[in-house]
Amino acid sequence: MPKRYVVFKWVIYAAATFLLLQVQTWALDYVELWGVTPFLAPMLVGVVSSYEGSLAGPLFALVFGVLCDLGTVSPASAFFTFIFTAAALAAALMAEHLFSPGFLCSLASTTVCYVITALGRLALLGSGAWEAGAFLALREFLVTLPLLLVVFPVYRWVHNKTTIEY
Repeated sequence: MPKRYVVFKWVIYAAATFLLLQVQTWALDYVELWGVTPFLAPMLVGVVSSYEGSLAGPLFALVFGVLCDLGTVSPASAFFTFIFTAAALAAALMAEHLFSPGFLCSLASTTVCYVITALGRLALLGSGAWEAGAFLALREFLVTLPLLLVVFPVYRWVHNKTTIEY
């Protein structure tokens, strides 16, 4: 595959991710259900990983995690970089071996990414706060999950338009 093509593919993925993050910033950050706001980042990592596999998915997550750590307040230094990369690797391996790319695969990959992100957050909390933190993570996942109906078609379109089968 020509290098030009790979660069083009990831520029399109970056543009789609930027647009979805604009939805997060300009709309979802103002929505509150069950005391939480939707958090798209683990979903974005999960869906891209379900399509791009165990090499490109974690690389996307690594870059995305670095940008999240630089642009947001994270619980620890390089938190999103480490957590998103690990989550993407787990989701991509699961997607490669258990599912074919599609909605069900994206749903499973997204769930894996949210669980690993929640476990990372819980590891930073004291043991007395685990129950409250786990319930908060569950509510965040349930509030964000319907947005998979928006995120999945965007990334499916990017994948279909930028993938050449040899």
